[in-house]
Amino acid sequence: MTNMIECRGIAMPHDEQFISKKVQKRLSLDMYETPEVLGLAKFIKPSDRVLELGAGIGFISSYLTKHLDVAHVSCVEANPELCTYIERVHRANGIANASVVNAVALSDSADWPATGTLPFYVTDPFWSSSLSEPRGKDARLTQVPAMRLTDMIKRESPSVIVCDIEGGEASLFDDVDLTRVRAIYMELHTRVYGGAGIRKVFDDMHRHTYFYHQKASCADVVLFERSAVN
Repeated sequence: MTNMIECRGIAMPHDEQFISKKVQKRLSLDMYETPEVLGLAKFIKPSDRVLELGAGIGFISSYLTKHLDVAHVSCVEANPELCTYIERVHRANGIANASVVNAVALSDSADWPATGTLPFYVTDPFWSSSLSEPRGKDARLTQVPAMRLTDMIKRESPSVIVCDIEGGEASLFDDVDLTRVRAIYMELHTRVYGGAGIRKVFDDMHRHTYFYHQKASCADVVLFERSAVN
């Protein structure tokens, strides 16, 4: 029987491939993804359908379904190995209103790969995995299906997007139909793209008629909510 680590009432299978000692400690102390958890409770509604880009180990999707009672979470994760683990987490917690898709989201204006897939480098720890070949680290190269974010939104009809894609957010929202999405909750990665990238993210959000909602934002995790008046 698989050992479980509990964090905020969420059972996480103890698998050393994904749960390092550092992650295990933070889970055990109910400190894993604390800013995200505290912020989500301030704006999520039970009627929300959530599109999660960069689902990680499945903790946030599990928290959304078990504690915030959202209607559905669609998890999009580029790392195929993590997709399998996320499904294990959902089964362990009896979650039926969540789905997992192995894919990379692209802006409508991004160059479409001829093969329909993109190279993805899987590393240990998993959070270093990337579309770019890492320097000084061993990586397992795999091909991941590409999907337009606009197409994902049309298919899943989310009211909220939760985004943690290790820097990919700087270009993802260039050209996307976000008409029906009321809020975008994302982790920013200044170390990846610097101040110019931060400015671009905010410019993109403002162009899509979202504003920075400071009460639900904390440090590098920020909420953009659609303005009532365009």
